[in-house]
Amino acid sequence: LKFAHSSQPSRQLHSVEMAALHSSLPICAREVSFNDPECHIVAPPVILQADSSNSDKLPKAPRRRFRGSKRLPSSSSESGQSSLSTDVGDTGSEASHSPHDTGSITGSVRKLSHSPEGSRRVQEALDKAISNTERELIVKELHSPIHVIHAMRCPHANHVLQKCSSTMPPASLQFIIDAILSIEGMANRMARHCYGGRIVQQLLAKCEPSQVSGVVEALLPDTAALACHSFGSHAIQSVLEFGTQDQQYRCMRIIEQNMGTIAWNSSGASVIAAAMEHAPAEDCVWIARAVLQDPKLMPHLAQTRHGARVVPHVVFALKEQEHAQACQRLTEAAELQASRYGKKVLQALHARKSGGAAEDKSGAAAAI
Repeated sequence: LKFAHSSQPSRQLHSVEMAALHSSLPICAREVSFNDPECHIVAPPVILQADSSNSDKLPKAPRRRFRGSKRLPSSSSESGQSSLSTDVGDTGSEASHSPHDTGSITGSVRKLSHSPEGSRRVQEALDKAISNTERELIVKELHSPIHVIHAMRCPHANHVLQKCSSTMPPASLQFIIDAILSIEGMANRMARHCYGGRIVQQLLAKCEPSQVSGVVEALLPDTAALACHSFGSHAIQSVLEFGTQDQQYRCMRIIEQNMGTIAWNSSGASVIAAAMEHAPAEDCVWIARAVLQDPKLMPHLAQTRHGARVVPHVVFALKEQEHAQACQRLTEAAELQASRYGKKVLQALHARKSGGAAEDKSGAAAAI
């Protein structure tokens, strides 16, 4: 650099020297160093291109990245083109975030639903639609079994189907039910899916039992396995809460017959709690007696989060000798005193004894 800016006569530098000099200059100076009138370097930039003889000797220019700066264009034409494309891209970005009406997403709903930003746009369009006819027009592109199944498994498109469930009447959700029933075993697979399980639960909660009877009938034979699944257990709880009396009875009987497997599972305990909360009193007695058959099951349930909800229902559903036997097993279990939920169960039982008949099972369960 000293040689380049000295008053000595200019001379043409060797290509190796020029490459080393060029790599040591700042990036902003590399573009103007050869055209600066005060600079005495007369070697043209073409000399910087190494020939085959000196290619091994040329030092490599270090790659420099500056925080907050963009890559510099290699020429003025590219610079103009880059700035033009940036302006156009910014304009398009602003346009993409501008409010959209229904017509702007028509024809692209399926594609938009599978991206984070597009899914929010479709959900916003469903929220702002002024009629159910307009909403049906928006989701018409999803009226295909393969597209519905794909959307139920997508982390973004499943929110579109959930928005349909919350904003559209049950009759308009028939296309989702038809898609689930179009493939054998799909109802069970969707009930176990982390995203699809949400759709199944919302359909069971919103639609009429006659409309979702096919889905429930597909779930009931696999009740024991679904009850022990972290996501499938929520579908069984929905069946116990929103199903018909016949469907609830059949589900309760399956739970009773598989109590030894379901009750020892953390997800299964939540299913038993839902059964005791939503089933008729006469059916709850059968569940309580099934729990009482295993001497170690009651103390185990009392120490778990979901099991602590089950124990008061079991104790209050039993009468006379069975009730006394259940209370004795809990009071004799010393490990309950060291358990967070066990202490709450014992407190609820003590409140029941001190309060007499004034406190019912719902009050004790609420205390836990």
